[in-house]
This record gives sequence, structure tokens and C-alpha cells, in this order.
Amino acid sequence: MLSRTEPGFSVELFLEALRTEQFGRAVRVVAETASTIDLAREWLRGGEPEGAVVIAGVQTDGRGRHGRQWASPRGGLWMSVIARPDLDVAHAGRLGIGLGLAAAEAMSAEAGCEVGLKWPNDLVIGDRKVGGVLVGAETEGGKLGSAVLSLGLNVNLSLQDLPEEVRGSATTLREETGRDHPIEGLAARVLAELEAIWPSILGDGAKLVERWVPRDVLMGREVSVEIGGTMVRGRGRGIDADGALVVAADGGEQVVRAGDVAAVRIAER
Repeated sequence: MLSRTEPGFSVELFLEALRTEQFGRAVRVVAETASTIDLAREWLRGGEPEGAVVIAGVQTDGRGRHGRQWASPRGGLWMSVIARPDLDVAHAGRLGIGLGLAAAEAMSAEAGCEVGLKWPNDLVIGDRKVGGVLVGAETEGGKLGSAVLSLGLNVNLSLQDLPEEVRGSATTLREETGRDHPIEGLAARVLAELEAIWPSILGDGAKLVERWVPRDVLMGREVSVEIGGTMVRGRGRGIDADGALVVAADGGEQVVRAGDVAAVRIAER
């Protein structure tokens, strides 16, 4: 199924650039929506297959973790992917890790700049946030029945396009490279990277851990992790095969799962 109402995004160019068997082969593109998450959920309930994608030119109610607002003006890549992973709930953290890796590797290849990953869901260039991932899943009998994997990337935006309160901590590919980037090609590359890493997400997660390490901005740094009303402090030691953060703290290593976390901060150097 193909749908297009967004004049700024060419489905034809997207499909020409797409190098996948399944992900992105069903695509719906809209000029504006509250959130691609909502449209993807509607599509999922209608029985659309794994890999179906919703892309919006603008989101008026973009969302981050814990219901935080995510500014989504024209010029970014705002995308949600339908997934039907055959995974135990214990492995759910791999979905966000896999999408983050796919996006970081696609952006690095497209823009020629190093994109890091800050667990659990931020993409960064230097210490500035350039994107984020969000995963919502439905469970049944200890299994993930379905999921919506959502991605927001600041691509062809200036800092002035973003809310004033985030300009000090955010960046965009345009700001970093001084040029615009074809969003169709970037979206296609993200999906190709995601499809390539999908077997590891459904398998033992070992390749996720291996590929996370070079991009892990928390590795070896002093971090504080807010979990409920308590703080875990220690040194980042990467992720485990389920996508949880490993922190070396007093008394040994502690494993922190993304669903438990309110905030992750890096100590000042």
C-alpha cells in the first residue's frame, strides 16, 4: 500500500532508495498529523504487516519518553514502524537499541559525521541531541504481540526551528554539516539498517551489544540514573544482550532497564 499527501516527501524517491525486503514496502506519508504513533497503531489494528511505515511532514503532538513533548516541525524525519516481533517481554529493550543503532548508522553514513548513542533513547552529535527513539509494545502471555517503533530526527532544521528551551542542548544535521540532506534517502537507509539488524534483535542480541559499544557516549563515564525516587551512580559499562544499561557502582555491577528510568545524566568532567 502506498499513500502520499505530503508534497515535501517523494514516495517515488523513497522507494527508489529503499534496499529492503519488507521494512518500508508499505508506506503512508501525510503532510501533518498529531503523531505518527497514533496512525501506526491504527494501521496495526487493521492488520498491516510488519515493516509498514508512517512518515509525517509535521507532528503537532510529537512525543518523547514519559509523555514529554517532542518538537516536530517541517524538515525533520518523523517516522513510526509497525513490528510484530516474536520476543519474550524480557527482551523488549532490544527494540529501542536496534532502532537507535539503525538511525545512528544511517545518519553517520548520510551526513559523514559521528553520531553517538546515549542510553536509552537519544542520538547525539557531541553532547547535543539530534534525535530520539520511542517504542510502544503490546504484550500477551509474556510475549510481545506487536510494537510501534518511532523515530524523530532533526535533519533539515535550524536551531531557530526548535523550541527555545532545547536550543542549548539540541542540534540538527543541517547545523552540523552546513547542508540539507534528502529525507527520503535517509528514511530508506534507516529501514535498511533496521532490517539488517532485525535477526539479532530476535536472536541472542550479541550483535546489538557489539555494535553499540563504539557509539556509546556513556561508556566509561560517570553517570547518575534516576529510578523512581532513588539514584544509581557509577560508571557506564555498556549494555547487556537485552538492551539494559550496565553500571559499575559500589558493590559491583547493576543492571538498569529502560522502563524503570526517569532520567540519565552524565557527570561533569
